[in-house]
Amino acid sequence: MASKNLFAKAASKSTSQPVKAKDEKIHLQVEDPSFFDKVQKLEILNDQLKVAKAKSDMIADEIRDIAKQAWINQYDKMGKNPESVLVCQEKGEDTARILFIPTDKYISINADRADVLRETYGDDIVSEETTFGFDSTMIERYGEILSRLIEECDQISAKDKEKIITAKTTFTVAKGTIDKLDKYGDVSSVMEDVKPVVMLKNIEVIKG
Repeated sequence: MASKNLFAKAASKSTSQPVKAKDEKIHLQVEDPSFFDKVQKLEILNDQLKVAKAKSDMIADEIRDIAKQAWINQYDKMGKNPESVLVCQEKGEDTARILFIPTDKYISINADRADVLRETYGDDIVSEETTFGFDSTMIERYGEILSRLIEECDQISAKDKEKIITAKTTFTVAKGTIDKLDKYGDVSSVMEDVKPVVMLKNIEVIKG
């Protein structure tokens, strides 16, 4: 009996499990008299949490915009990345403050967006990475041959050789961009274009 080729062996080690049909759940009746009221209260609380979360997210976005503008102003003033900053405001003897943390991470971009950024700011603002893989149809067709393949194998047609290996190219804003926003032009405009990920932490009001 012929041994499995490398691709067949790899496939046999797959950890994927067969999809099970959806079972009808068993209903268990409980006798604890508090159960109904607790479920009802929990449902109400969960609904309230959803509403509170939506309001929280909206206010967080507004605070983020205010803090980002303050950070940009400081960037322009210093001529360099001020990194993490405490953004504050006093009211009477109390101080409201948050820790604003810009990161050297950016939202994903596609090829068209990468071209726009390159045209606007130059090639070095975008990183491009191509990863290679095997086309599954070609592996199924030539698995036995590829398992023992040596360079320039003449058992695969020239047309199919080009299909065996697939390539996927991804684009990202280049690392270190946040440290030289001013080198690309107006800091506010560049930041809006490259969209670095920013975080808010230590949100608090300090009582005087």
